[in-house]
This record gives sequence, C-alpha cells and structure tokens, in this order.
Amino acid sequence: MLVEERKQVILNSIMENSQEIITVLDLEFNFVVCNRSFLKLMNFFHDSKVIGKNISEIIPPECIEIVLKNLENVLKTREPQSYAFNICNCNGMQVLSQLSVPIVEDGEITGILSVARNITNEESLKLKLMEKICDLNTLLENKKQLEAQKELFLTTLTHDLKNPVQAQLISLKMLKSGTVGKLNVEQQEILDILLESSNYMQEMLYSILKTYKYDNGIIELNKTVTDVELLVKTCINEVNALAKSRGLKIVFEQNIENKKIYSDSEQLRRVVANLINNAINYAYKNSKIYFKICKNDKYMVFKITNKGYPIPENIKNRIFEKYVSGSSLKGIGLGLYFSKKVIEAHGGSIRLESSGETCSFIFELPLFTEDKKSKINWK
Repeated sequence: MLVEERKQVILNSIMENSQEIITVLDLEFNFVVCNRSFLKLMNFFHDSKVIGKNISEIIPPECIEIVLKNLENVLKTREPQSYAFNICNCNGMQVLSQLSVPIVEDGEITGILSVARNITNEESLKLKLMEKICDLNTLLENKKQLEAQKELFLTTLTHDLKNPVQAQLISLKMLKSGTVGKLNVEQQEILDILLESSNYMQEMLYSILKTYKYDNGIIELNKTVTDVELLVKTCINEVNALAKSRGLKIVFEQNIENKKIYSDSEQLRRVVANLINNAINYAYKNSKIYFKICKNDKYMVFKITNKGYPIPENIKNRIFEKYVSGSSLKGIGLGLYFSKKVIEAHGGSIRLESSGETCSFIFELPLFTEDKKSKINWK
C-alpha cells in the first residue's frame, strides 16, 4: 500500500471513530466530509443526506447565524475561530464548542475544517454550580443581615440600660454606706449580693459595647504597670458574697515575687471578673474555685479552675466565639469572646482545658521587662 493511501486510511479511521464532531466545507460552505459523530448529532443515518448540501440546509435556524459568521471570519482573516452555539436535536438542547480552521493548499484556502465537542453536560454542571453559588451568596447575605440586626438590637438595648443600671448601683451603694439608715447583718448580706449582681450586669453591658467596637477594629489599650495580685484580690472580693450564697469558696494561690505586668488594668480587671463570674455560675454548689498565678520564661500565667457539669463537646471548640454559651440561661455568650479579644490585644493567649467535671481557663500575658519599663512615663 502506498504511503498516501495509508495516510488516507488512517485519516478515515480517525474521522469515523472520533468522538469529536468533524466536518469539512468548501468555499461555498457546502459539506465535503462529515463523520459519524456529526451524523448522530443531526439524526442522519448516512452521509448522502449531507454531502453536497449547503450548511444552511443542514444546520438548524437557531444557530446558523453564529456559525456562518465565524466561518466567514475564517475566510476573511485566514485565522482559526473558536466559538460555542446551541443546537436542538432529539435529545433536547445541546451545547457545542467548535473550532473552525482554514484548509490551505499552495497558499490558497480550499476549504474549512471544523471540529466540535459536545459540552452540554459541562455547561449543565457549570449552571448548577452557579446556582449553588448564588444560593450560598443569598444565605451569606441573609446571615449578614441577621448579624447586623442582632448587633443593632444589642447595642441599642445596652445603651438604653446603661443609665438605669448606673442609677441602681448608686442607690445600692448609698444603702450600703448607711446614708439612709443602718442595716442589720442579714440586710447587709442581701445588699452585697444585689450589689454584686448589679456590677455583673454593668460588666455585661460594657462587654457588649466593647465587643461591638472591637469587631469594628477599635481596640484601644491604656497600658500601665499593673499589680496582678491586687487586681485579682479586688475581683474576688467583689464576688465573694455571691460565691458564699452558693456555698462556694474561692482559693487564690500565687508564689511569685514580681507580681507586676504592663497592661490595661481596667480591661484586664474585666477579663478576670468575667472568668471568675463564669466559674461561679457553672460550678457545683458547695465546691471550690481555684485561681492560680505562676510564671514561665516569657509569660505570666493565670489559671481559673472549677468543677461542674461537663462542657458539651460541640461547645468546646467554639467556646470563644460570639454568642456561644455553655447554657442559654447564663449569659449571651460574649464574655469569653470579649476576654479573648482583650488578651490577644495584649499580645497574650487564652485557652480552655476541660476533662470531665474539671474545667480550667488559662490565659498568658507577657512579663513586665526592663525594656518595657524604660518606655513608661513614670510621671
């Protein structure tokens, strides 16, 4: 068999067995060659129905315009043209991606070769993916709107509650001081509990407002030298009455000499108070809460431990997120989120260690060094 004949056999084999849709047109756009895939697409059983016919007689009206436009561009520019079009057959609407190139002999264009691929399934998947993305975007947008409404509600609520709570605290402090009359021991104990609860409410309102500011990138720290022993003892004294009313004892342990760090003492006091309050709220009655302070090479370490009902597994990994609480009855889930923001703003870290009934919150803050000392305005 001659080389040219072998080439023709190979070419015919490729044409007939290819999954691609192959056609050859002359310069008048009449069909010269078409393969089996093309016949199948057009619902023809034999190429005698196609060969010699003009493309406008074979290709359906819905796509002939775009096909002719690109074929004319091939002849005009002598460059390949890549395009897509829809065609309807017995299987419904099909999407084709086609490449048409000029056939050149002795420098002259003698015809056009077109190779098309059916991309209907790909386009269908792409469309479904786009629909899913649109649905997801809608869900995300709805979630953002709900979050914005929640933030607006909380900030409005806290703003409206600030003044009444402040007035309540002033009144309770006046009663405690004996300004309006002397109280007996039992009345003093009840007043201490009310005062602590009011302070806790004020701290919660503050946490909500600060959380809103922190979420908007407003984190301002007023760092000074802070005596952590004094700070922790102050926080414990503020809640001792509440702890005793529940049969709890707070044990403070520390064995370090230098008890000073460089921090925003007001913000740190809120973090410590929040963690102690959490320990009281979730501890078993008539148990002990341990507050320990120690140091390592770089950090001062604070550890608050209590025993209570185990934290659910689905909560542990999300405990520092907004609106996540160990109980729907004991807060709105902003205290730990706020505490994490404050600790991280100080260059520290906070974590939960929980095993069965024992729960510990541990946070670390950078030690007070001579380098920091030299930067402080001591006036």
